Amino acid sequence: MIEFNPNCTCGKKHISTIDKIILGKNVLPRLSDVLHEYNCRKPFVVADENTLSAAGNAVKTVLDDNGFECALHVFSFKELHCDESAIGSALMHFDISCDAVIGVGSGTINDICKIISNTTGKPYIIICTAPSMDGYASATSSAICDNLKVSLQSRCPDVIIGDTDIVKTAPDDMLRAGLGDMLAKYISICEWRIGHIVTGEYYCEEVAGIIRKSLKACVDNAEGLMKREDKAVEAVLNGLINGGLAMAYAGVSRPASGVEHYFSHVWDMRGVEFGTCTSLHGIQCGIATLYAASLYEKLQKITPDLNKALKFAESFDLPKHRQMLIDFLGESGKTMIELDKKEQKFAVYKHNERINTIIKNWGSILNIIKEEIPPTEEIEKILDTVEAPKSVSDIGIDEKELSNTFVATMDIRDKYVLSRLTWDLGVLDCFENAF
Repeated sequence: MIEFNPNCTCGKKHISTIDKIILGKNVLPRLSDVLHEYNCRKPFVVADENTLSAAGNAVKTVLDDNGFECALHVFSFKELHCDESAIGSALMHFDISCDAVIGVGSGTINDICKIISNTTGKPYIIICTAPSMDGYASATSSAICDNLKVSLQSRCPDVIIGDTDIVKTAPDDMLRAGLGDMLAKYISICEWRIGHIVTGEYYCEEVAGIIRKSLKACVDNAEGLMKREDKAVEAVLNGLINGGLAMAYAGVSRPASGVEHYFSHVWDMRGVEFGTCTSLHGIQCGIATLYAASLYEKLQKITPDLNKALKFAESFDLPKHRQMLIDFLGESGKTMIELDKKEQKFAVYKHNERINTIIKNWGSILNIIKEEIPPTEEIEKILDTVEAPKSVSDIGIDEKELSNTFVATMDIRDKYVLSRLTWDLGVLDCFENAF
């Protein structure tokens, strides 16, 4: 297991269950040694048609050359998602004589394989094929369950192998997606700190520092990413893996995702429910980071008004809000409503506590925003460097959906994000109409 600062001042023991991370040029052949370390002779290899050609065939060559058997499952789904169908398909094809799971891919394959490994109890090795998302090192799987985008407790990989000779051949949009997912960390760290103030939730400055350092390396090398320079590609892949490690160290997803991820989740849920356009998660996160940064600039011009906030909370039309969720998100909206019935985040007595805390600490909140989130012009410049989309209209989503998207981010999970802060301040309506 990988341990980070066992004597951290936050009081938490930071441990990831990952045994080994192998990054660099031509490291794929080390897969053989890894399997020997785990006394594995017949791994279950999972890929899709794209990742099979990207790295799966090379993985099979390594196994064949070193005398390993393997059972290979290649998804033939036209659009592969980590959902009940894909997970069920993988488990039904799992060969019980296999003694390890090898995932060949990035986001979706990794999410599925973490669940397979957790279910079967077999060691798990992920062969990275793209620096496109931050879930490689996390102990959860981003999945669609009952049409709702959820984070399922699964299992960290035991070993991560990221061969830059493979990773840098990923499609352009997957490189852009990785950088977009890293830019999201500007928002996630900001909201983690704000949530710590407003709700008293756990926060660790040293874990946040891991993210900031990794993000800086990505931004500093952004100009080389689309040129597929080793340093730039490895900076993004390393940053994304560190994002997963930070989540494991913290025991929560806070270090790596905030309202910008919720924007992306809402678009994904609408895509599942209504067949609307979606893009890669990291592409969506990059766009949403730009929106969130702009909204935080608007927030800095707000002067909290206790009476206005109290009046807004007391008069909030919860039935109307819940109907919007159903109309906008369908079945997943119903699931979100049921979650809130347990959480009761719109309860007036809870709001009273939060708004008084917010007003008392407003100066500190403003300082956090200034410290963590760069001006939108800087984020735009970084996205321009890799020719990444900057608007939902660039990926086929109607900009008219942004208002409801922002409001729906309040309900996805029990995490204090920008939309909830604007609700507490009584200015939600000003922000939902800001797009």
